[in-house]
Amino acid sequence: MSQKVRIDGVKHAGASVFLGVDHCNNPCWSRNPERVMVWLCDGWRTRFNQRREQRPHNVPVKDEAGEIVDWIKEPLGGPDVAELLSDKETRLQCSWMARIPKSVLSSTDRLENTEWFAGLKRKKLIGGRTPGFKSRHRGLGFVCWRNASKTGNAIFHKTGRKSGVVVITGMNPSQWRKPEEKLHWRIIIHVRASQPIRPYTSVHVDWTHRTLVFVNMPLPLPRIGGGVIGLDRGCVHALASSDGTFMDMPKPTKAELKRLKHLQRKMARQDRANEAKGGKTAKLASKRRQKTLSQFNALQGRIVRRRNDWIEKTTTRLARENILVAMEDLDVKAMTKRPKPRPDPDKPGRYLHNGARAKAGLNRSILSNNWSRLMKRLKDKMDANGGRLVIVPAAYTSQTCHQCGHVAKENRDSQAVFHCVECGYEANADVNAAMNILSRALAKTGGDTA
Repeated sequence: MSQKVRIDGVKHAGASVFLGVDHCNNPCWSRNPERVMVWLCDGWRTRFNQRREQRPHNVPVKDEAGEIVDWIKEPLGGPDVAELLSDKETRLQCSWMARIPKSVLSSTDRLENTEWFAGLKRKKLIGGRTPGFKSRHRGLGFVCWRNASKTGNAIFHKTGRKSGVVVITGMNPSQWRKPEEKLHWRIIIHVRASQPIRPYTSVHVDWTHRTLVFVNMPLPLPRIGGGVIGLDRGCVHALASSDGTFMDMPKPTKAELKRLKHLQRKMARQDRANEAKGGKTAKLASKRRQKTLSQFNALQGRIVRRRNDWIEKTTTRLARENILVAMEDLDVKAMTKRPKPRPDPDKPGRYLHNGARAKAGLNRSILSNNWSRLMKRLKDKMDANGGRLVIVPAAYTSQTCHQCGHVAKENRDSQAVFHCVECGYEANADVNAAMNILSRALAKTGGDTA
């Protein structure tokens, strides 16, 4: 979510801004707000490019005949690019960046990382080498984190019905203090806001087009109910609720699975043929393999987007209808860990059968249902609208009778059938577990739903 506004003008207040030293080691100051804005844009872009230059990429190694014999990783900036320094070290090394606000320089880390992986994702979907990455020939601009401390940065102040100012503060180095002036300075950006500015985390200044974008915090979901519900995550049903409802994540169709397997086998054949011609690295230069990989990524991406869409819609509905949601605490990483092979004492060099194939199938079922993402997105949305997600211990939730509380392994007749050997209570095993999860959550919170 973001709000875009127009910049009406900029003003400077406080001390003259230290812009560095010239070739004769003479300090340069400026009180021109236009010059200071360009200085902030240059500093942000320089720091962004320094981080981008450290990204590794594959470079071919050719022999005398021009044939590719190997691939090595090099930084995008070349083999001679310097090691990335911290923000503090960069200030000390480059005098002209000495007093660029920390909230401006630190924003390059997250934004460069986000843009890089977003570009990789678009590149996989589109195909080819360059599509997906934004052009380097962009205009002037910078990003500043909002800091609401005493000497805060990127703070918005309303000055009229449709106007306001964004204040960016900084401080000159003490050794470069201009005579008879203080150290602190401010840049005041006047903006035209036609609607109220919602809570935001940062501002993105586009100085080329004279616009400013507020990156807003997510809006809370309006709750339409005040219910309480327990959820049990499973392999057959992605979610089973305490009220007896089953929620199933969309799975790939038979045609899609058949197509995926066909493309995987096709790539394997192409790899073997390419390796027979030019070694292990030849497959990276094969255009046919790249085309097959693009087709595979496009189909796989469609399946993943369909699954993520279901997660977003389901968690949104649960957050809107309930004030308390209970889930069990599951260590998905440990649950999907492959068992280590055990050596056969009678046959040296051989290993005993440890059920790795069956465990691999269970792992695929767990990971395909995205248990961790389900809980994370539900927690984000419950926190946003004032609800509560309660996590309870998972021990014996599937073996405990919700009716009488008897715990026994024999209570589970099968994966789906629960039959209590003590009181004879019968129910779906996942629904019974969800009811136990809800009971534990209510006991943990003292029955309070707020």
